[in-house]
Amino acid sequence: MNSADLISMGVKNLLRRKTRTILTVLGVVIGTASIVVMMSLGIGMNRNFEEQLKNMGSLNIIDVSPNWGYVEPGMPAPGPGAGEAPKLNDETVALIEQIPGVDAVMPIMMQGMQLNAGRYFTYLNLNGIDMTKSDFFDFQVEQGALPDGTGKYELLFGSGIKDSFYDPKSRVYTGPPQVELMTARLLALPDNVDITQRPRGVKVQAAGILVQSNNERDWTVYMDITQLTKLKEELAKLSGNNGGGGGGGRVRPDPNADKYGQLKVKVNDLNKVQEVQQQIKDMGLQAWSLSDILESMKQTTAGIRAVLGGIGAVSLFVAALGITNTMVMSIYERTREIGVMKVLGAELPVIKKLFLFEAGMIGFFGGLLGLVLSYLISWLVNSVGVSLFNIGWGETTGGISFIPLWLSGSALVFATVVGIAAGFYPALRAMKLSALEAIRNE
Repeated sequence: MNSADLISMGVKNLLRRKTRTILTVLGVVIGTASIVVMMSLGIGMNRNFEEQLKNMGSLNIIDVSPNWGYVEPGMPAPGPGAGEAPKLNDETVALIEQIPGVDAVMPIMMQGMQLNAGRYFTYLNLNGIDMTKSDFFDFQVEQGALPDGTGKYELLFGSGIKDSFYDPKSRVYTGPPQVELMTARLLALPDNVDITQRPRGVKVQAAGILVQSNNERDWTVYMDITQLTKLKEELAKLSGNNGGGGGGGRVRPDPNADKYGQLKVKVNDLNKVQEVQQQIKDMGLQAWSLSDILESMKQTTAGIRAVLGGIGAVSLFVAALGITNTMVMSIYERTREIGVMKVLGAELPVIKKLFLFEAGMIGFFGGLLGLVLSYLISWLVNSVGVSLFNIGWGETTGGISFIPLWLSGSALVFATVVGIAAGFYPALRAMKLSALEAIRNE
């Protein structure tokens, strides 16, 4: 008996009892759909968590700050010599740039100051950066352009800065004055001066305004790091503080220890972020990224997916019992047929293959129809369910249920394997039937 005969006989046997076959397939359909839909909800949660975090900033960027006595749990306290944490300077920047997977390292020099535009004032976090590396960190300008160093003290404003100004002489707050930064006359003032005394300031100019990012970048002002060094000296003279207050007004144990207040590290692959971050921590520095939150969320959703998948697996297990029952009943009905096959010389592996093929067909077509039902349920949940019950994860996401191709393929293969496994016992039972007793038993 060749493969074509085997397939033809298996299909005919399944169609012989159409109702029973349909009901058995329906059990596999429900089991497969249960697993796929349950898993799709967990995967959808992961995707939406990731989308929400992307709105807070890039998942590929690591923030590095000095280790001012902070010790990771379980790690020895830093001490003098080899155990002392490195400083944020050019040498440290060069070491981090050599880590595999790092695209760029942007050192940041911080300065707190006040900005005056006419009768309006605001407090700013001014960050001095290397503008030549801005492309790696997705600086997109809505108005103007990136500072190119041709002007003196050029500022690159976050989109929310224009809403942070206030009138110190106004007794009634009527909302932000919406200062036109690109055209206003701007003066930089030390952050510790009394603005009511009409203090002197340093003239600065707006180079551009960044596109809204919905994170801390909207409330930060950037400047070329070389120009910021000079501006700090002028602000220090105006405030009477020759030290300059380079930490944005913060008091550090050793103000001369770190050249930079922070480093931003761009990693070329999201999957390498945690690895690079750990290497930076091993150097003795503090490192943090949004991927930390993402990893924590993934661990939470992994448990949820396991529970949801387990619930769906129960349905498929019940369906597997249905397949076994169907195939056992088929043996009783086809006892004489099996006996005739053996008398005619059919080998035992052929009989085994026949029953396994029939069970596998039930699993395959049940899994295939279960996938169709899963996509339908997923569509209903994402469209009708979100609108009716007001559930969802925001406008930037594709819904609360997502079925990737790998899940579809895995579910189809799994349903087929379950069908074959469920038919293994009936196949062995058919092989053990005595040919003479099978023919006599009619």
